[in-house]
Amino acid sequence: MLPVAIATLAVGPTACRRRPAQAQLQVPAPVDTAYSTAIQPIFDRRCVPCHACFDSSCQLTLQSFDGLDRGANKAIVYYPQRAVAAKPTRMFQDAQTTAAWQSDFDFFPVVDRAHAGDLSSSILWRFVSQRAGDSRGGSFDVDKTTACPRDVAEVDTELRAHPERGMPFGLPPLTNAELGTIATWLQSGAGGPASPPDESSVEAAEIGKWEDFLNRSDPRMPLVSAYLFDHLFYAHLRLDAAPGAWFRLVRSRTPQGSPIDEIATRRPYDDPGSTPFYYRLRRIRETLVEKTHVPYRLNDAKLARLRQLFFGDPWGKPPDSLRYDRKHAANPFVAFAAIPARARYQFLLDDARYHVQTFIHGPVCRGQAALDVIDEHFLIFFLAPESDPSVTDPGYLGLVAKDLALPAEETTKIDALSPGFHAKELRYVHEQVRRVKGRTLADVWHGDGSNADAVLTVFRHYDNAFVLRGALGGVPKTAWVLDYPIFERMYYDLVAGFDVYGNLAHQLATRAYMNLLRIESEGQFLRLLPTSERARVHAEWYRGRVAAKLSLVHEGAYAGPEPSIPYDDLAHAKEEIVMRLLTRELPAAVAGPREPIQWGDVLPSSDPHRARFEIAMRDLVNRPAPYVAVFPDTVLLRVKTGEESDLVYTIARNRAHTSVELIFPEGVELEPTEDSLQIVSGIATSRPNFFLTVDEKRLDELVTDWNALRAGNGSWGEFAAKYGARRGDPEFWSTFDFFAAAFPALDPIGAAVLDLSRYSND
Repeated sequence: MLPVAIATLAVGPTACRRRPAQAQLQVPAPVDTAYSTAIQPIFDRRCVPCHACFDSSCQLTLQSFDGLDRGANKAIVYYPQRAVAAKPTRMFQDAQTTAAWQSDFDFFPVVDRAHAGDLSSSILWRFVSQRAGDSRGGSFDVDKTTACPRDVAEVDTELRAHPERGMPFGLPPLTNAELGTIATWLQSGAGGPASPPDESSVEAAEIGKWEDFLNRSDPRMPLVSAYLFDHLFYAHLRLDAAPGAWFRLVRSRTPQGSPIDEIATRRPYDDPGSTPFYYRLRRIRETLVEKTHVPYRLNDAKLARLRQLFFGDPWGKPPDSLRYDRKHAANPFVAFAAIPARARYQFLLDDARYHVQTFIHGPVCRGQAALDVIDEHFLIFFLAPESDPSVTDPGYLGLVAKDLALPAEETTKIDALSPGFHAKELRYVHEQVRRVKGRTLADVWHGDGSNADAVLTVFRHYDNAFVLRGALGGVPKTAWVLDYPIFERMYYDLVAGFDVYGNLAHQLATRAYMNLLRIESEGQFLRLLPTSERARVHAEWYRGRVAAKLSLVHEGAYAGPEPSIPYDDLAHAKEEIVMRLLTRELPAAVAGPREPIQWGDVLPSSDPHRARFEIAMRDLVNRPAPYVAVFPDTVLLRVKTGEESDLVYTIARNRAHTSVELIFPEGVELEPTEDSLQIVSGIATSRPNFFLTVDEKRLDELVTDWNALRAGNGSWGEFAAKYGARRGDPEFWSTFDFFAAAFPALDPIGAAVLDLSRYSND
């Protein structure tokens, strides 16, 4: 039962009297000192999992009071079909006040302060109370969203036609206590927190240290700072000396000591205007969500490292002046030619996981059309700087720079699909082949003896992905080796040069160019294999390929002389080189421990609980089986141990592809009979599709039920009812809360709120 005071408001739209459409501009918010401790925590637990970032429903971002107060918008951010680029609506960047958002960007309020005593006038309340009064439970269609009603009349129309669309959408309603707290807050004027407190003295000192460095007067500094800004503008910066706070690197019209006046541009290298600007660290004042959380640590060691990398050795040429014309600024090999290539490449290698993670968690990451350019599971290695001609040959990058042009240089045409663009790519790979010598194992970066970012694993989960350190999931179908030109171009294609608000031409060009970069990356790996085996392995990766026009690029990417690497079994050269790198060549601190579920030669954990689970799972992974077809892309599994800490694992469905070259009809490239499952420890997804829970004592029963799963016979429904939590399950939120609480213990820096927009109800 709902509290008497609010029960009559929770029975659907017909019970609420109509009110005329709300005014466009919001009434200013009063200060409510309880907001941060009473209201925002409810939003964080129950609303932010779907209302966050660019793909937030109706652009209503509830990660902060500012996002709530900004309100909602009918425009869709992720709409790649648009013919003309849209106006950016990035929270805390493109406008600084609620009035500006609502007058200049067509946002509309979801709370009504002008009639605070009448809850029925609040769009937010109408939706949460509707869900509480919907007796049908967790009706849900993942392909349906609300129509983003902008006033109570439109709310009535929407909920009359679709009464199941109360909030949280398709999930259990808020509790009576949560509803009562929100009702009291709304009736009190829907106020927000007071002005944020100033930084602590320690925090201020750390901020000052970094701002001093980025704005110092060295003539080389403007170019270095611009390069760092291009690569760190998307980062969530953590000051190790002042943990608990996160920052963004921004360009400000105001210097250190003054309030930040951020210069918002579409891309980090766009013209900031004619007035002087300064690099500043701006406090992040919103709840972090995992799908966009890319942490980057700042400490004294990092500061010393940057000084040594960029200023430790003399430059071969004087620094260039900063230029912001697109042809210059969008090509890092032109814009930053004066900075030694070794410094640039080593900067990327030092924090390779961060930079690859920006490809995954940046704005391009959401959307199957963006991610169908990569396989579902692969390893990433890196070319050693000493073996990269772009680093060792001072004239090389200058020679090929024009052929390394990126799609963002031209945003009105789909250049990356044009014959001219492919001609540039062919010229580049042919020039590269001329300089390639027979590869050795020393050509693979050894992580300077201790850097665990030297081996990375990527799991793709249909329209999102995840990157982890080390070799997880067993020997993959494919592997990449990134050199400096590939690494840098991937970053500028997918992050610095990508505009989520861009038009169809820009978005298609971004995807098409990434296709070329993947081909290069795979080709660099194939060059480690005997020449007699490269075409055969490549043919296993690309079966029934329809993109014949790219065949010359494929062949050029893996062309080159015979490697100086002895092989014991040519028929399994790919598997042999992967295992040799991981077990014999790379230092143990670099390769990292291989997990014992997929890697059958690895001994189980010394922890008896983990060991029992790992042994039980070994026969369920890395092989096609009838049960694979019923599993969604990712499942989070809790194993109750009866002790203080339960175990958490991610089950990923590894979908097989005959190729990954088609942009839209990915279904024709799927090979479901070859799909398999992989299980890794911890949370390895931003957007879980399902939750399972099992008591350790019932592991054998779980395995038996698992093996009995078949598509189309209802067995998954029984399995899910026994071990799972569907969207409408009354225990859903307690299950979700367990994983939310476990995440920070598993990854203290990387943990953030998980996304539920892909959660299944099957």
